[in-house]
Amino acid sequence: MTTNQSRPIQVTFVVDAWGQAAGGVWPHLALKLDGTTIGQATVASATAGRYSVTALVAPDTAHSLQLVYDNDGQKNGEDRNLFVRSVTVNGQTIAATDASVRYDKGAVDGKDVVKGQEALYWGGALNVALPATLFPAPAPIATRSTDIVVNAWGTSAGGVPPHFKLLIDGKAVGEAKVATTGSAAYAFKVDVDPTQAHRIQIQYDNDGVVNGQDRSLHVGSIAVNGTVIQATAPTVTYDKGALDGRDVVAGQTGLWWNGTLGFAVAREIFAAPVAALPAAPKPDRGNTGNVSSDRPPLAGEVSTISWGADRGLAPQHLFWESVPDYASAAHMKETRELAASHEAAGVLPVIGLQSWEDTMEYSLPGGQFANLAGHKAWVAWVQAHPQYLGRDAQGAIHHATAADPYGWGYVSPLMPLDAADAPAGWTGGTAHYADWLADKLGRLAAHTGTRGFEFADFYDGSPHSGVMNSFNTRMIAEFSAKSGITVAGSTLVQQAADIRANHPTEYLDYFVDGWAYGWKALDEAIVKHTGKPAWLSTQVSFTPAAMREYAGVDVRVLGETMNLKDILFNVQTLERFEMQHKQAPASYEQAMLGLHAARAPEGHYGHMLSSSENDYWGAVDSLYAGVAGTAARDELGWGRLEQTWLQSGWTNIMDADGGIRRAAESWSRSYHDWGQVEESWLSLLRDIVPTRSFGPALYYSVNAERAMNALEPTGNDIGNAYLGELLTPITRLHDAGVPFGTYVSDAALPSVTAASAPSAWIIPQRSYNGKDLFTDAEINALKATAPVLVGDEAIGYRHPLSFTDKDPDAQITGYGFYDQSDRLIVVASDRVDFDDTAARKAVATHVELSLKDGHYRVEDLIHHTSQSFDVLGGSGGFDTTIARWDTGVYAITADLSA
Repeated sequence: MTTNQSRPIQVTFVVDAWGQAAGGVWPHLALKLDGTTIGQATVASATAGRYSVTALVAPDTAHSLQLVYDNDGQKNGEDRNLFVRSVTVNGQTIAATDASVRYDKGAVDGKDVVKGQEALYWGGALNVALPATLFPAPAPIATRSTDIVVNAWGTSAGGVPPHFKLLIDGKAVGEAKVATTGSAAYAFKVDVDPTQAHRIQIQYDNDGVVNGQDRSLHVGSIAVNGTVIQATAPTVTYDKGALDGRDVVAGQTGLWWNGTLGFAVAREIFAAPVAALPAAPKPDRGNTGNVSSDRPPLAGEVSTISWGADRGLAPQHLFWESVPDYASAAHMKETRELAASHEAAGVLPVIGLQSWEDTMEYSLPGGQFANLAGHKAWVAWVQAHPQYLGRDAQGAIHHATAADPYGWGYVSPLMPLDAADAPAGWTGGTAHYADWLADKLGRLAAHTGTRGFEFADFYDGSPHSGVMNSFNTRMIAEFSAKSGITVAGSTLVQQAADIRANHPTEYLDYFVDGWAYGWKALDEAIVKHTGKPAWLSTQVSFTPAAMREYAGVDVRVLGETMNLKDILFNVQTLERFEMQHKQAPASYEQAMLGLHAARAPEGHYGHMLSSSENDYWGAVDSLYAGVAGTAARDELGWGRLEQTWLQSGWTNIMDADGGIRRAAESWSRSYHDWGQVEESWLSLLRDIVPTRSFGPALYYSVNAERAMNALEPTGNDIGNAYLGELLTPITRLHDAGVPFGTYVSDAALPSVTAASAPSAWIIPQRSYNGKDLFTDAEINALKATAPVLVGDEAIGYRHPLSFTDKDPDAQITGYGFYDQSDRLIVVASDRVDFDDTAARKAVATHVELSLKDGHYRVEDLIHHTSQSFDVLGGSGGFDTTIARWDTGVYAITADLSA
């Protein structure tokens, strides 16, 4: 069925802007289209960046866009300013100095209007007249028949059962009476536009009480083309009463009042072929944020830092009662309304929680944050509680100086508090700083209408000193009491030395347990004060061993302490090709994600990747200096992005049940989900779901991790943890062409069967300084299911998949796996090296496979071509050409017609 109905079109507006801060506050920009706000951003960088907003816009109509700069001001002699280079609409760039642009200075009232300019030294708005030609109506679309099943039951009153209408985007398309008290399926077949996301709504319209009987409707879930969405999922809302967006709460099963249950359903669910749709996520993988290993959303589709609720660096959030905006009724009304609008759109509103090393310095009298109320309150609290500050092994407060005796002002969540400092109403014995922090933040979440927090620097682990350099006499006393270890010495310096020399692993365990308790306390405090499930996310910035040994964060221990459904661990690999200022190959990103997710497979993991933005291209220019010419560098830069996204996006792990799933459950384009990646990559990644491994698997052992820690007990250095800082024992194997994309840890090893075992186990590092890190029992358990290859043994081994070429300057890397349609998917990339030059050429490659004898068809999913090949004697293959720095994706199936 084809329709020509005029419908809104989705348009992306991209603002190229930078800012100048004053008093620690950066300029704020609001985008208004035809007078309605469609997006907001804090321009928190002195270098140009791209800020994008997507909105539905009426086609074939001229529109008025306003870029409103609304917080101009001066602080301590600093002048806050906003600079706008251009705005790009539907791919067409309009400079701020274009003749069509006007700058309405001061109040946006049309009185003080001048021609457009880049520098906005005053508050006001850039007014951009957008012609109708920028918004062409979409071509006629073919609607698609879609199956919608409502699983519901009800309670009748006066002999009349509950009744509901099925609406799509507010338009009624069906109805039903629910005359059963047990769950029943109510099926509908409707035509929808498969190129758009839609809102499916169940409108209960005959609530009532008759002779004491209360009529009610219950909805368990809906299924759209087989994809199940629970009524309690984060993307669902319940608009009680009239469908007017006024009395909206989170989705629920029991509809006790007339109202509309609204399900936000992604475009991909309508667009993908029904037969190719992956199964719904397993119930035991349920999570508050609705992230998914089957179809990972972008981070911005999961949660967002909600404007108004977030007031800058984290000390203000801990002392929010002192911040004027949090006390302003008007500000908080707008804040809570905006948070509710995010909820209604299926995106969880959160607050950022981050502090830097120099925050205390800047918060002291004379500093740029000194006049911010929350920072002043924090400084006053720290000055009144020096007994809680963390100290190094020499007894000095971390980073203290004569001018700043409080250093970082850092207090560990493990710190036992005086009774006078415990949260109000505390009855749980000795309170810790984790309890105090959880109470503060839980109440702030309730005050702002948010769900939780995004954690970053100084809030996602111990301070940047390492566990073995983080002490306090109170913590040492508690460690001694909990462990039963008598710590020698009468001073902190003596006790720290004894711990480092004789009890380092026990002290690390104490730290890890304390951090896990802190996360649990915060999760419970948010639920207590908001009445909603919490949502927390945090950066995982180093390797698994380093995160435990240096930062005190161990996801396995956390899983033993709290329910991991409420927390997402964002594996942070984007460092503009660097990690701790050391160049990292693209394979490092895959390895980091695979290890973290495999080590604790019950956790939820996101992946923070690079995207096309100014900082990324700056890194391309500086680190790939041997590639001359803009066109060649563009080709290399996009090639590395494609390799990273496609190879990391399909990196898979074995879970504790022996099944295979994708490691990443959400993706972030850069730190705040900014920048761009090709939509075709995302569609390909989401449509193809790893379900079964092919070839070897890399094995990670926590036993080996801890054995190496025992050999380096007091170092706790990022670089001397198991597998090193940049995972070189792994990346060198991948970059040599060893075809693995599956990661398995000892957590899953007991569930491995002959059917689920890989073709071989790869142990990248078995020993350290001549000491074996593995027990014979663990090695024998691996050998019982597949050969074990240690280090370089994996390079010369005959694997079921191999890539060969005749170009001495090239190296094809990649791996294979089976998808949800039982196709063998092969990913192959021309490796990007830091010493590459523009002389690189396309690589003629032979792909060799070990399969059952027969005739096979190969579909090139990037270039949409096909070929076939035969397997005889268990071996066969095909030839392909991979453009320089490019990635190929091939789907291989048995040709049953041959």
